[in-house]
Amino acid sequence: MTMNAALHTLIQMALDEDCPSTDVTIDCLLTQNSNICARLIAKETGVFYGENIVSTIINIVDPSIAFTSHIKDGQTVNTAHPLFTFEGPAFSLLKIERVMLNFLQRLSGIATTAQHYVSRLNKPNIHVLDTRKTTPGYRFLEKEAVKAGGAYNHRQNLSDMVLIKENHLEQLDNEKGQLKDRLQNYKQAHPNKKILIEIETLNQLDTYPLENIDIIMFDNFSIPDVNTGIAILTKRNIPAQIEISGGITLENIASYRDLAIHRISVGALTHSVKALDLSLLFAKPV
Repeated sequence: MTMNAALHTLIQMALDEDCPSTDVTIDCLLTQNSNICARLIAKETGVFYGENIVSTIINIVDPSIAFTSHIKDGQTVNTAHPLFTFEGPAFSLLKIERVMLNFLQRLSGIATTAQHYVSRLNKPNIHVLDTRKTTPGYRFLEKEAVKAGGAYNHRQNLSDMVLIKENHLEQLDNEKGQLKDRLQNYKQAHPNKKILIEIETLNQLDTYPLENIDIIMFDNFSIPDVNTGIAILTKRNIPAQIEISGGITLENIASYRDLAIHRISVGALTHSVKALDLSLLFAKPV
């Protein structure tokens, strides 16, 4: 399924969830479906993401709604900043209000969070990456929002990259000879597929077969242990990229700035963000 088709399906599902039959408030109060004007504004500073959300939801609900965009994905918005202006039937604009805001507020919150982490690290040659800790069904959107905030995507799904964790190694009964053979055979068969392994102790860096590993993830390592681990890999002549993961916050990410690492993965970019405060303001019928 293409991204556009997936977006259409997701928005239609959200609309059906929000209005399964009819808007009974409109049925109760309104008789005239007059044209009205509305403005989407920001109520706090942040990074916007969601241009396609707006155009897609309007195309689904009522293409007669005229709208003008005053913002691009990845741009910073300030308080009272007009993001979009709309003119169209009142019933249609009232129908799209909550669904549109739900998408835009969460995705802009993700873009804003990503920008905060990138700015706090302030080291362009170290990439801040997201994880697979995403809202089910929303991953493709949330990962696009991460990029709008200046960060990078980790693997999209289980098919993208080999990522070996403790639970996988348990199935091999920690037979390192078996692991070495598996890695070598897979790399020969799939030379363009990246292999990442998660490391939890310094001893694993000394003993695991890492020759065919592209990325080594240090999970929950202290900064001194990261430096020790890098020294071990240098001594072993392992050229893999180094990724840091686990316990990374806005408060401590700058502490990793001067390490000889390449990547920092942060689950908080998507799993616990604060939505950006946006509002749709309606004017009198025109």
